[in-house]
Amino acid sequence: MITPHIPERYINQRNFTIAISLAILALIAGFFISELKFLRPPTLEVSAPSQDIETESLVFDVRGRTDPDADLTMNARPLFSAANGEFTERVYLIKGVNELAFITRNRYGKTTTVTRYIVVK
Repeated sequence: MITPHIPERYINQRNFTIAISLAILALIAGFFISELKFLRPPTLEVSAPSQDIETESLVFDVRGRTDPDADLTMNARPLFSAANGEFTERVYLIKGVNELAFITRNRYGKTTTVTRYIVVK
């Protein structure tokens, strides 16, 4: 029977221990990296209105995106966000200054707030 010649330096206790230790370390690091995203506040991007605006219309469609698993409110009223985190809502405005306060909260209680003002002439 012919046995392949494997150099002893590649298969020894020291190299095996190092390889297993590195694999365990990589698994632990991957776990902490995936958990860190839940420890930071959720993202919230309001694309319309992208800034404070003036308008003559009494109706405005707000749009934006947040984390899919976060709860979203606008002026303390819950908003529905799609599976990818995008949201849209028609807002009926009054003449004068209208404040739109968007708050998103993740399951750990971290919040992100964005406020936009729409002035209706």
